Amino acid sequence: MIWTIISTLLVFLISTWLGKKRLLKLEQITVRKLLLTSILTLFLFLILRFLDDLDYFSQELGAVFMSNVYASVTGFFTGAAYDQYSMKKNLGYIEYVSGAFISNLLPGIIAVTIIIVGIARTSFFSDLPVTPIRLSSGLSLISVGMYVVTLRITPEFREKGFVILDQEIPWKNLITYQWFEDQVIELEFEFEGQIRFHRSVVPVEDEKEMELLLARKMISKLEKDQQEES
Repeated sequence: MIWTIISTLLVFLISTWLGKKRLLKLEQITVRKLLLTSILTLFLFLILRFLDDLDYFSQELGAVFMSNVYASVTGFFTGAAYDQYSMKKNLGYIEYVSGAFISNLLPGIIAVTIIIVGIARTSFFSDLPVTPIRLSSGLSLISVGMYVVTLRITPEFREKGFVILDQEIPWKNLITYQWFEDQVIELEFEFEGQIRFHRSVVPVEDEKEMELLLARKMISKLEKDQQEES
């Protein structure tokens, strides 16, 4: 038991550090990568099941393994959530974010649901004993919920830049914007040395506010560029 706790804590700390480094971003996740990861994971568990049938993989060892797997998930999403929160805090106060249900309330509802399921999974509020697997699996769900809380489907415009999912774009990297069609704004910006485009839905009642905000930021950006050249 003591070695299970020690290894789980060690894996959690390492995974938290990796999550904070943001080695994986949402835009890097593709259907192909997700499918490949699922296949490899399934293959790994099939091997472990086969070893268990041959009595080469005991239940005790399996419990340690699964506890560490859950601990790695917990650490990674905890670190990512902390980094996402810190990044948004450094960008300053929110100047505009869509109040539409799908972009504002839906992620929060999903996050709260995941957290509640995670708390129930820990067995803290049930008659079941709290085991390393139950605790670590519950905490992994809670950490995922914490990460989802930091995400918004539509861009989040802040004082010093804007956020698209988990990408931070300073205002100086905004190249231009245009209305692609009614209620759809297209942003052109530089991100990691590449020109990117992002289209987002803007409610009719917010179009004027969005136009004023982006125009003000573009004017401020041009004034700073002129000052640097002079």
